[in-house]
Amino acid sequence: MAEVSVVIPAFNPGEFLGRALSSVLAQTLHSIECIVVDDGSTEDLTALAGHDDSRVRYLRQPNMGVSAARNRGVSVATAAFVAFLDQDDEWHPEKLELQLDRMRAADANAFCYTGFEWNRSGRGEVAGEQQVSYHGLLRSQHVCLSSVVVRRSAYLLVGGHDPLLRVMQDYDLFLRLSRIAEPVGVARPLVRYNLHDSNVSADYATAARERFRLIASHRDVALRVGDTATVKACDAGVQRTRELFGLQALEAARAAHRSSDRRSTALHLARAARLTRGRAAIALAPALQTRIRGGPAN
Repeated sequence: MAEVSVVIPAFNPGEFLGRALSSVLAQTLHSIECIVVDDGSTEDLTALAGHDDSRVRYLRQPNMGVSAARNRGVSVATAAFVAFLDQDDEWHPEKLELQLDRMRAADANAFCYTGFEWNRSGRGEVAGEQQVSYHGLLRSQHVCLSSVVVRRSAYLLVGGHDPLLRVMQDYDLFLRLSRIAEPVGVARPLVRYNLHDSNVSADYATAARERFRLIASHRDVALRVGDTATVKACDAGVQRTRELFGLQALEAARAAHRSSDRRSTALHLARAARLTRGRAAIALAPALQTRIRGGPAN
């Protein structure tokens, strides 16, 4: 029987799926099964993958979203441990072996994460190697889902991914898991997180709203039970969320400004002002306000 079930949700992945699967099949831990959940693709995933390995199986469902696809994969998984891999990410060959060694000594409900390498246009940046905690996640910490291994029983205990969420599905899951058991990590970048135009979300406003809502829900619970440490972590998380998404709004305003799109420039600048309560927008205000009014652009 497999020791780890790898779940890959896929929707028209193109060339990326083959590379993701190659990194799974190259693992030094051989006792794995890989479940590719085709979420209503128009592409032939078996042809795209380019692999004929008995450890890989394909499931197909109507397009229901990535969270539903992950939940479907976990529902048919046969191993005690589940690992997630996005269709366009890749793993270091030792990833699963190192994580299982770490997991065997951990709390039964803990999830295990690793560091990861951001990669965009050939430029890499290592991230995510700090000790992750429930309060740290509420404040600002980030975990890459493609780095995570969790016991199937723990995933099901907290209800898996929420299929109703459009964004922040992974953050929501990590908060629920870390609230019941301290996460454990492998302090090495064992995931290559590939950024490209098709997987970078431009809908920062929706993401910010959802993150505020999630933090608020955890704060409400903490208030009811008198957990002041969690309340403080939530308050810090709200401030950090304002800063992070305020910067994204400013970047969107700059891009619209360069494209001479006055309406979008004004929209993004107004969002930046709301998110940062006016502070971050000051940096762009003089030039952008002139452009928005139709004055000269110097």
